[in-house]
Amino acid sequence: MYELYNKTWKQIEEIDKSKSILFVTMAPIEEHSLHLPLGTDVYEGEYWIKETIKLIELESPDIICCKLPAFPIASAGIKGLYGCIHFKPKTTYHVALELLESIVHWDFSNIIVVASHGDPIHQIAVEKACKKINKKYGTCAISPMGAFFSANELGINLNLPIEIKNIEKNAENDFHAGWIETSCMLDIKRNLVSDCYKSLPDTKIAEKDMISAKKQRKAMGEYGHLGYPALSDKSIGKSLNLNTAQYLSMVSIKFFNRKDYTVYMFHSLYKLPLMHLRFL
Repeated sequence: MYELYNKTWKQIEEIDKSKSILFVTMAPIEEHSLHLPLGTDVYEGEYWIKETIKLIELESPDIICCKLPAFPIASAGIKGLYGCIHFKPKTTYHVALELLESIVHWDFSNIIVVASHGDPIHQIAVEKACKKINKKYGTCAISPMGAFFSANELGINLNLPIEIKNIEKNAENDFHAGWIETSCMLDIKRNLVSDCYKSLPDTKIAEKDMISAKKQRKAMGEYGHLGYPALSDKSIGKSLNLNTAQYLSMVSIKFFNRKDYTVYMFHSLYKLPLMHLRFL
């Protein structure tokens, strides 16, 4: 793997771009309840990229994997909690667009943006930037996490382990800093997870109410999570992180080969005109 920020411009020029995939994370600094750090989404994105690259190098050793540092820029609607640095959707879109344009000018044509933050408006902002850059320069960028987060609606089989499916049945709508993210972080950065997660209460919200920042904030109460953090377990996190890396490696190789990748380009909500009003 090439960490591009450790290279000189001349070394980057000499990389065979036709055999390369470049990865970059876009995720927010934001609160994650009382037990997870502000950088949770960034840690997740960076870890998923690292594990994805390991899988690609095993399966397709001829592919050169490159990586840029994470960009802590994302959109979300939650207000009233310390620690959140959120940007307007148009800002996220323009940053993603200018980031991609810079990378294209380095002659990279296989760019994977890992938008490791589940808010649909963030996903759509990055996807719109990819669509714009692809139209301008030819297909060269994809942001596949929107399809990952809305896989059920898109008919994508994530091949989740049976133990994960069983937990989902009993603890659905785990949207933020609940058992999913806490389990992932127990596997990624156990030292940054406070043990208070074991005694935090469940906080519940219907999926249809997630479109309302006001309802989200009310459901979070004094805690800042939406879900079931007390159900978290490191072994669950290991399975979740591996599953995500397997998904990303599969999509990355499909995109590299320009074969059967289009279903992974957009969040299921991308097609709704309402989701694009904030970009006008």
